[in-house]
Amino acid sequence: MNNTNLQIRTLSETSVETIHEAFIDAFSEYEVPIDMPLEKLQEMMITRDLNPDFSVGYFDGEKLAGFILTGNRETGGVKTCYDGGTGVIKAHQRKGIGEMMLKELLLLLKEKIVSRFVLEVLENNTPAIKLYEKHGFTKTRKLNCFEIEKKKLRPVPDRGFGITVTNPATLIQNEELYRLYPPTWQNEIQSVLNVSENFTCISLSCTSKILGYGFIHKTKGDIPQIGILEEWKNWGLEAHLMAELARYTTSEKIIVLNVEADNYLGETLLKLGFRNSVNQWEMVLEMG
Repeated sequence: MNNTNLQIRTLSETSVETIHEAFIDAFSEYEVPIDMPLEKLQEMMITRDLNPDFSVGYFDGEKLAGFILTGNRETGGVKTCYDGGTGVIKAHQRKGIGEMMLKELLLLLKEKIVSRFVLEVLENNTPAIKLYEKHGFTKTRKLNCFEIEKKKLRPVPDRGFGITVTNPATLIQNEELYRLYPPTWQNEIQSVLNVSENFTCISLSCTSKILGYGFIHKTKGDIPQIGILEEWKNWGLEAHLMAELARYTTSEKIIVLNVEADNYLGETLLKLGFRNSVNQWEMVLEMG
C-alpha cells in the first residue's frame, strides 16, 4: 500500500473496544440486523475461540477500518481456523479492502501451519462467494436458519418422558450417537463449553435411557444443538425438546442456526411453526 498510514496487521494489540466500534460501523447496514453490544461481542469471541493473534485488521493510522476475526482450534489433529466475522467500516467499503485482508490472513495462517479454513456466507452474497472461490474456497454445504416467537410454540402432550437439566460435559463422550449432522463451528460442543454458564442443557429420557438432548442460551434463545438417538428421530421428540428448552430462556424468540439443508430437522422445524429466516453456504479452504 502506497500510503504509509494504511497497513494490515494482526489484532494482537487491539482492544476489544476498538474492535467493537469497527464491528458496529461495518455491520450497521447488514442484510441481517445484528444486535451486538460490547458484552455480546466479548462472549462471541470466547464462544468461537476468536484469537487476535490469528486475526487481521486494516488500519488507517490508528483507526481500525476493517477486520477479519479468526477462530482457531485443533480437532482430530487438524489445525483449523474459522472466519468469525469479516467487516469494513462504511467509509472504506468498496475499495477492495476485504480481499487485501483475506490475502494477508491466508499468508499468516500458512505461517501458522493451519490445515483448513472454514467460513459461512449468506447465500445471496454473490460478490463474497466469488471472492472466496477465487482464493480456493469451495462450497461444502448449505445451511438454513430458523426462528419462532416463543409464544407461538405449540404445546405438546405429556408422554411421560423424564426431563433433566444436565451438565453438557457429560454428553461429550456419546455425542455422535445423537448427532443429526456435523455442527458448524459456532454450534460445536466446544463453543457451548467455552461459555457453559450461559447455556442450559436438558436431556429427555425414558426408563433412565437418554433419548435426546438440547442446549439453549439463557438470554439469547439460541439453540446450537439438539441431539436424538437414530431410532427416535421423527417420533415427536423434536417438539418436546423445543418446548422444554424454551422454558429455560428469557428471550421471546427461539433461534436455530445453521441446520444442514438436507437434514430432516429443517422440515420438522417448519412443521412446528418455525420460519426459515436466512440461508448460508459453508465454504472451506483446504490449506494442506
